[in-house]
Amino acid sequence: MSRIVHLSLKVDDIQKSGDFYQKMFNFQDTTTKKTRDHTSRHMTDGEIDFTLIQYDAGTTSAESKAAGEGPCIHHFAIEVEDLEKATAEIKANGCVVVSDPGVIPVKFRAPGGTIAELVEIGRYQLDSGGHKINRITHISLKVEDIQSVGDFYIKLFGFRDTETKKTRDHTSRHMTDGEIDFTLIKYDAGTTSAESKASGDGPCIHHFAVEVDDLEKSAQDLLSFGCSVISDPGVIPIKFRDPGGTIAELVEIGRYAQLGQVHH
Repeated sequence: MSRIVHLSLKVDDIQKSGDFYQKMFNFQDTTTKKTRDHTSRHMTDGEIDFTLIQYDAGTTSAESKAAGEGPCIHHFAIEVEDLEKATAEIKANGCVVVSDPGVIPVKFRAPGGTIAELVEIGRYQLDSGGHKINRITHISLKVEDIQSVGDFYIKLFGFRDTETKKTRDHTSRHMTDGEIDFTLIKYDAGTTSAESKASGDGPCIHHFAVEVDDLEKSAQDLLSFGCSVISDPGVIPIKFRDPGGTIAELVEIGRYAQLGQVHH
């Protein structure tokens, strides 16, 4: 089974956004570097490379515009054994490559409209350095068709279904790469909830989740950093808008414990 190893946010201030995740969740810096038309601040929870991207003013590259103009969750990366073979397979399945020719990693627009990328095994530094870090356990995509989009990830990358359920104003198809809960959300037509509109109207990477020891304390800590909670009162998980403008959520430890029951 191919594995999700990287999550990237497009922000306006990598210093401010990165410092928030460092102070709030103890994410650790690995490297900051300039690549083509953007600066990337790479951080980690010990298992995933968590990157903040700030694009140069005036850039017009396809990658910079692929996920939208404003702050957003830009893309996630899937680790594959053979980049050339996987690239041919995504194209055969109707995906459009948005990276410039020859650029590695290979970014593409997946079925459902969101951006993902193919990376070679071992590309990212994931060592926590012995620090206790809150862990990223969940990535959620907002799509129009959970059936066809989910089937793509099963056929191309070997992801597995765990459950599909109706919650409030949306249907969620939960899948996994064996380590992360990967969820496709389809909101009901006509819904006006804050959660449904938080990341925009179109298909997008809607949010990611960080596992914490104490939900109530962490929710209070968010407010002290100036974050706004967008979930309705009493709703768990607790979704919030981070200092960079993107959506994340707090979850209790073990919420996605079913992942351990899925075998490669």
